[in-house]
Amino acid sequence: MEADPRIADLERSLRQLELSLAERERVVAEVEVRQTERERDLAEAEALLEARSKLAAVRRSAPTAEVSAEEKAALEQLRTELERQAASLEEARKEVRERQSFLDESETRLFEKVQAQQEKEIELEQREEDLRARERRLREREAALDPAAAEALKAEDEAARRRDEFKE
Repeated sequence: MEADPRIADLERSLRQLELSLAERERVVAEVEVRQTERERDLAEAEALLEARSKLAAVRRSAPTAEVSAEEKAALEQLRTELERQAASLEEARKEVRERQSFLDESETRLFEKVQAQQEKEIELEQREEDLRARERRLREREAALDPAAAEALKAEDEAARRRDEFKE
């Protein structure tokens, strides 16, 4: 019977470690997502900066009031780049929404599993307590009939009382 509490403690520790690992994995995944988004933002900013610098270069080289073919091409390239970035941003937002939805669903499932596990633990602890109570009643009945059993029960009670005193 002494192995049961140790096993229960080890199982609890294992569950805590599993939850801790799952949390760490979630944090790592979030950091990876943020880093990917940051890299994408930098690449888009670089492309936009390049398009703007080309436009500025064209404007400097052709100071006339009319729009030159080079300027039109640079403006068209800038517009195309801006449209591409807008589409990319919308796609990234969509991915973030999907990812958030997945995380919410995963958290809900994990919470439900943890709750079910806790309920199972409580049920098992209650069953163990019920078994101990039944065993105790059986020993008390036996002690009523057998003086040796009564002496053994009394010794057990004394030992349990001493253990309880030390725990306090």
